[in-house]
Amino acid sequence: MNENASKSRILSTARALFFVKGFEKVTTDLLAREASVSKATIYRHFDNMSEILQNVLEAEAEVFRAEVLGDISDHPDLRTALMSFGRKFLSFLGEQDSVEFTCLIHEVARDYPQIGRTFYTAAFEAVCAAVCSLLVQGQENGDLRDDFDPRDVAEDLISLLKGFGMVRAQLGLTTRPYKDIDQHVTRAVDTILVAYRASDGVGSA
Repeated sequence: MNENASKSRILSTARALFFVKGFEKVTTDLLAREASVSKATIYRHFDNMSEILQNVLEAEAEVFRAEVLGDISDHPDLRTALMSFGRKFLSFLGEQDSVEFTCLIHEVARDYPQIGRTFYTAAFEAVCAAVCSLLVQGQENGDLRDDFDPRDVAEDLISLLKGFGMVRAQLGLTTRPYKDIDQHVTRAVDTILVAYRASDGVGSA
């Protein structure tokens, strides 16, 4: 097995183990056994288990950005762009892997704050920046008023989209945090657009 293949095998196995057992219960002995590699191979790639989790997190964030943010600006108008983003965002968040991974990061962040910072930057900051960029374009195009901070409103929209669905899922109260994604996204996006549209801008009568 070449170096890249062994590293990928370690990370994919660690990801699966973290989801099932949590971070603290995954030891290098267990990981080596499940990944069919030696402990020496693990330590050749990584200094410790937190670095492995950091790498797993970065890989998850890359998938998230590709799936949710990849074509966020490739739409004919602001509402279409926000609706497309919202659907992809909630579809991704609603996957069981996403729920479990978020729970895992919350569990670990208390003892490993750098993991929490990486998660926040790679996920929440990236989403906020992308939505903010769309709102800035809306202001520049005259669709939205220019008297608000687009970053603040981007956070408002993201919060409206997430709602309580993820909270219920993370508490184990549901396995379907968003039962009608289209309806949920439409309500959130239109709430923002109506609140901040220019008098002759997007969605005005």
